[in-house]
Amino acid sequence: MLPLSLLKTAQSHPMLVELKNGETYNGHLVNCDNFMNINLREVICTSKDGDRFWKMPECYLRGNMIKYLRIPDEVYIVTVKLKHHLARDWYSLRKS
Repeated sequence: MLPLSLLKTAQSHPMLVELKNGETYNGHLVNCDNFMNINLREVICTSKDGDRFWKMPECYLRGNMIKYLRIPDEVYIVTVKLKHHLARDWYSLRKS
């Protein structure tokens, strides 16, 4: 499964993003682009050591700085079902 299709399905869902520098961002996904740059809203940022927290209305994270993404299981399930339906529809169109 392609990560970008998964991210497109995850829009408006909560997610956790860990950056290469160790900071984590928890928020709702607003948008992502082909470079995996991410816009989050209602964000809680946690420092690398876990001692400091910041609340932000929104933030922009560059895709090349992202180490790890965690999305809800329901988003993955919806993406798999959608991919299955699209493949089935494509196959039925080819047969006709």
